Amino acid sequence: MNKFTVGAIIAILIAFGGLFFFASLNSDNKIDYSKYDSHKIIEASEDNGNIADHVRGKADSKIVVVEYADLQCPGCASMMPKMSSLYEKYGDRVAFVFRNYNLSYHQNARAASAAVEAASLQGFFWEMLETAYANQSDWEYITDTAKRTDAFVSLFEQASDGKGDAEKFRGDLTNPSVQKKIDFDIGLGKRVDKIDATPSVFVNGEAVTIDDDAKNQLSDKIDAALREIEPETKE
Repeated sequence: MNKFTVGAIIAILIAFGGLFFFASLNSDNKIDYSKYDSHKIIEASEDNGNIADHVRGKADSKIVVVEYADLQCPGCASMMPKMSSLYEKYGDRVAFVFRNYNLSYHQNARAASAAVEAASLQGFFWEMLETAYANQSDWEYITDTAKRTDAFVSLFEQASDGKGDAEKFRGDLTNPSVQKKIDFDIGLGKRVDKIDATPSVFVNGEAVTIDDDAKNQLSDKIDAALREIEPETKE
């Protein structure tokens, strides 16, 4: 093989590598987000890797609470128990939706999102989400990829109470469907809901200010929305 041929092959490989990089970088540009109502539950489709929105409560409720959050965000971690408490309060009267929104400066946020989405493929999404947040300090600054993966596998075993398939979970961390789901959530938040911070929470499409009194603020918004559809309800 002469030098010209070798050079040509290298040039072709670099070109294809570059195309793949930019295609991956702009993958969400191929999705028409305008066809989605971000304030309602998003069903499974090719766009989100056939992984639908994760919902607690009443899936067909007229009250939909959507949270965009970063798994490595300290504020999001403190928000988790508040959202869980609201779910316990309203139960099957409200739909609570969680979507991924990774901030660029959190190096392990995407890996954590992959962990909760991988757990969802075995039916342990909410358990893994709560476990990942509760143990955020155990994995947030791990720089070694193998050690980080081992940490998430250990948390999955804890979240699933030993009933999950750890090896399947490990493999699903890089599952293309999981990656598409994460990209879709981020794209929806960025392009439709214009998210610029986490956590960001909406009640039937209305943004709610998140501060130390977030639980009461959200409760007030939900109560007001419920009174519109359940006028006889006494809170």
